[in-house]
Amino acid sequence: MTVEQGPAGSSNRIGRYVRMVAQPGQGGALAATLLRVAEGLRGAPGCELYVINASPDEPDTVWVTEVWSDEAASDRALSSDLGDVGIGEVLELLAGPPELVDLTPLGGPGLN
Repeated sequence: MTVEQGPAGSSNRIGRYVRMVAQPGQGGALAATLLRVAEGLRGAPGCELYVINASPDEPDTVWVTEVWSDEAASDRALSSDLGDVGIGEVLELLAGPPELVDLTPLGGPGLN
């Protein structure tokens, strides 16, 4: 199968699904905190998508869907001091380390 690349530079895009499991009963708090993190990333250079998703059958599980213009943009944004938007609170709420799935976005509605 041959995949056509989208607009110039899109071949450098990175995507990620992140599964986070909160401590028992803390799924709502985790989701609320991650929504604050997402708001803090609004306008971050290279952040094309950062969506917080609730798992309908696992109340303590939250998924984050990310798309970045390139890995450097992701690294800059996520390694910067996000304490003012709740990243420290996220870590305190987790029952274990986040699970990451790295992807290469190819296109579709919502991506330029």
